[in-house]
Amino acid sequence: MLCLVLVPLTTQAQGGLLDDLEEDNPCSVELISTVSAFQAGVPFEVGVFVKPIKDWHGYWHSPRDGGDSPEVSWNLPKGWKVSEPKFPVPVRMVETGNLIAYGYKNPFMIRYVLTPASSEEADSAEALLEIEKILITADVSWQVCKTTCIYGESFVKLSLQKSSAAVVDSRGQKLLAIWNSRYPKPVDQIRGFHFEQEWRAGQGPEGSAGAWTLRWARTKDDVRPAVPVNWRVFPHGLVAGILSEGKVRPWNPNLEVHKGLKLGKQVTFFVMDAGSDFHPGQLGATMVPSPGKAKGPVPGFPAVEWRGKP
Repeated sequence: MLCLVLVPLTTQAQGGLLDDLEEDNPCSVELISTVSAFQAGVPFEVGVFVKPIKDWHGYWHSPRDGGDSPEVSWNLPKGWKVSEPKFPVPVRMVETGNLIAYGYKNPFMIRYVLTPASSEEADSAEALLEIEKILITADVSWQVCKTTCIYGESFVKLSLQKSSAAVVDSRGQKLLAIWNSRYPKPVDQIRGFHFEQEWRAGQGPEGSAGAWTLRWARTKDDVRPAVPVNWRVFPHGLVAGILSEGKVRPWNPNLEVHKGLKLGKQVTFFVMDAGSDFHPGQLGATMVPSPGKAKGPVPGFPAVEWRGKP
């Protein structure tokens, strides 16, 4: 496994001196790969492992009232491509001043898919064959908080061999596999549930652009145990506007319309302070199942990612 953990440069945020900070650097970052050698044109996964120290926390892609989520700037070889990031499910935190934040109280893994240039995308097949090793680098900016907050930046790099067939890195593959259950899946990939959504423009409290209601219920052919009991719901951030938090409530499906459905759940969000460019296709939310007091996700019941319809 070829990776580098670097001590970051840090700057103070939100004023005040760092109290209780024996450690000069409250966060480190590691770049992890599922392969030690890549094959031209064949995608593979990498993870940006953000590791705040004990009692410090970082932030989700939609941090709510909290701080800033990590940002990764990639420096890739010519012709290489990188996917959008995948964040694990967060937890809800109440910070100083009763601010609500979504984030992580422990180290967390942000996943990407890297796609090497194919032979056709290279200047020539001969030129590609001459490459024996490539270097992938990234600048990772982050914010972590305790009683005060710190911004920092970590530089990470990864050296990979070129090969006629990809070679698995056992440590990297194992580390990323451990995190598999912590990422939400799109609604259309979830089995055993009926999902529906409704956008009602102009509905809601004064100043609301509209109400977005999500409904879901187990289908009659789902024979898995009767969990989850609870669901935690995290609205995604909007570029122009605020999506309110919502409370999960029971939903009684109309059996004439929804034949075979069991008692379900529903949640309604309101869009506040929407900009002129807002449309329902920008909406998003992540639902995390929980078997009562225990924290999810529940094995066999992955977290669910909703996207609004344009």
